[in-house]
Amino acid sequence: MNEPYQRKPFDFPQVPPRVDLKMKDVAGSALAEKLKLWPVLWRDLLDEGKAIPAKSDLRLPKLASILPNIIIFERLQDGDYTLRLAGTEVEDWLGRKLTDTNPLSLVPEIQRPRVRAVYDNVIDQPCGFYISEVLMLSRGKKAQVTTLKLPLTDDEGTIRYFLAVYQFSDGEYVEGQPPKTVAEHQRVDHIGYIDIGFGVPETAG
Repeated sequence: MNEPYQRKPFDFPQVPPRVDLKMKDVAGSALAEKLKLWPVLWRDLLDEGKAIPAKSDLRLPKLASILPNIIIFERLQDGDYTLRLAGTEVEDWLGRKLTDTNPLSLVPEIQRPRVRAVYDNVIDQPCGFYISEVLMLSRGKKAQVTTLKLPLTDDEGTIRYFLAVYQFSDGEYVEGQPPKTVAEHQRVDHIGYIDIGFGVPETAG
């Protein structure tokens, strides 16, 4: 019998120690194979002299194997974020359309500063990021989710995008009142940044 869901959104106090990776180490990590495909595709997009590919370099046929599992994030001039493209599998799990949504509005307010810090680190460092965690979804379903993010530039070379690949599994409905937001971070199992050639953040965020 599933334990009743206790609605106590937390500000990530129980995050395990970071295990940061070099880009070359992702292939041999315990991450899901679908997530490992994105770093391979990301490297294939690099033109000579480029350190980070541009969003305009993305070609949907090349992304076909991960397309249902992706979200493209953009940081706007005012520092807020919006979702530019969301795959069908991600939208099915979250139970709503996501394009043009502020991603921070999808989680409880208490969790937004930590989530924003990760987004900013991916763009400002720049670096990659991965996390394996349990999310509680607004439909009363609990899911194990693993995510890998890598940055992208605009056509002028400014880093203001990142593409995240999601792997959902172990969905089960839990008794009790579901969260009012689309998702709540309930438990973090594994977390770390990925060094793409510019180091990783020194802060714990």
